[in-house]
Amino acid sequence: MDLLKLFHNDTDTKRFNPGEVIFEQGSYGEEMYVIVEGQVDITVNDRWIYTAELGEICGIMALIDDKARSATAIAKNTCSVVPVNQKRFQFLVQQNPYFAIYVMRLLADWLRRMDAKI
Repeated sequence: MDLLKLFHNDTDTKRFNPGEVIFEQGSYGEEMYVIVEGQVDITVNDRWIYTAELGEICGIMALIDDKARSATAIAKNTCSVVPVNQKRFQFLVQQNPYFAIYVMRLLADWLRRMDAKI
């Protein structure tokens, strides 16, 4: 699924400079983020886990389960993200079943990465 097509003209884009924190582990959030420019480093307990690329999502777990964020997201370079709140997320899932499958695949990938780091 090409998320860039869904979000490329979005007016709610947030821009981050290299090293800026997008969200912190342990914080509570009501949004996930679609990366529409640049890259985002994902860390857990200050340990690098992976780099999220253009067109990927970060912060999805806090949006789904209303618990504290399990990781920190830091702009690796100049990047832009589109925040997606619960209402918009539910709309996307209802309107595009492939979006829901894409999110499930991302969550499965995240779990595999975490298992590999343990």
